[in-house]
Amino acid sequence: MQARSLFRKTSHQESGLYALFLANRIQLLSYMIVMPSALVQPYMLLAIVAMGMVSQFCLYMMSKWFATPYSAQGYHGFEKVFGKTGIKILALVSMPFLLLKIAFISVSYADIMQRYVFPSMDREWHIVFPFILSCYLALFGMENMVRFVTIVFIGTTWILFSCMPFYLVQSSSIHDLYPLIPVGPERFAWKSVLLVFSSLSGPEYLIAISYWLNPQRKMLNYLTIANAISVAEYLFISIASLLFYGFNYLPIIKYPSVEMGRYLQSPIFERIDIILISAYMFNITYLLALLVLMVYGVSRLLGKMKTGTTRIGLIVSGCAAMACTLPISEWFWEPGLEQAFWLDLQMWAGSASYLLVPLLVWIAIKRKARTTP
Repeated sequence: MQARSLFRKTSHQESGLYALFLANRIQLLSYMIVMPSALVQPYMLLAIVAMGMVSQFCLYMMSKWFATPYSAQGYHGFEKVFGKTGIKILALVSMPFLLLKIAFISVSYADIMQRYVFPSMDREWHIVFPFILSCYLALFGMENMVRFVTIVFIGTTWILFSCMPFYLVQSSSIHDLYPLIPVGPERFAWKSVLLVFSSLSGPEYLIAISYWLNPQRKMLNYLTIANAISVAEYLFISIASLLFYGFNYLPIIKYPSVEMGRYLQSPIFERIDIILISAYMFNITYLLALLVLMVYGVSRLLGKMKTGTTRIGLIVSGCAAMACTLPISEWFWEPGLEQAFWLDLQMWAGSASYLLVPLLVWIAIKRKARTTP
């Protein structure tokens, strides 16, 4: 790989399947971290469906960008729609969102690794090692990263079927899913709804890499399928958790999806949960690599773009993201604080970006269409 080829594009084939896999894997980031611990009442299953519909509206607005010729022009397409000053403003605003998402994902997964796999190892090492792997993957460039999502999708979707045994437990009953309609006012139920919406966020990042996705008018179909799969997966996982734990016991479990893996039995492997957690690292490492590439691209937009991309610049961006993550893990990720502050912050940031980014792009496209003769 040439040193200046990180953002090179050589293929012009349709890549709707890549967009489908990307959108789905990004939306499933919260599978082990916060879902389904937030959906402690059976009627919150309807919130997944409702937020899936809202997510579909956001994807509809996104599809308007993919249908324009600007999305296939890369930086020049964004420049025609937003202008050079507008691009720098958007880059400046997006940087904190990228760093927050990187930090939240990294520290949350490191906490799971320390709790269930290597309890004697400091949590910070569980952050450093995935960062090293993600930077290595990112060195292959954005085009190869987009293609690699196929392997990630195949390598992680099978984890969903590990929940199947919990549907077959004799103590499980359909009555555990009642009531599907709340019988009275619930305190802070709106936060759970917002958390579901933020868990479905992430596809808005596809706008930034639309140049490598070779946009097409049928992109909405692929994004719709991805969103439907994500909603179905969250429903499947949440129902399994409710059947296994019950809504009375579920709220006190921090990582229900991981804890359930400890009850799986196999004549070959003693700790199936370790296999599931390790396999999920495919998704975490890949998306960290994708986000590090975006951080490097944003930093170039904020700085000088006269020089080509370099491996050193990418590694420096990865180290900068890790330097923002490690202090959070060391000093600000105390028991209870991650739920009270960092989870809420990620919830609001994810929801805001998923709603406002497609809306902003949609408005900009309509404004450009009116001013273009």
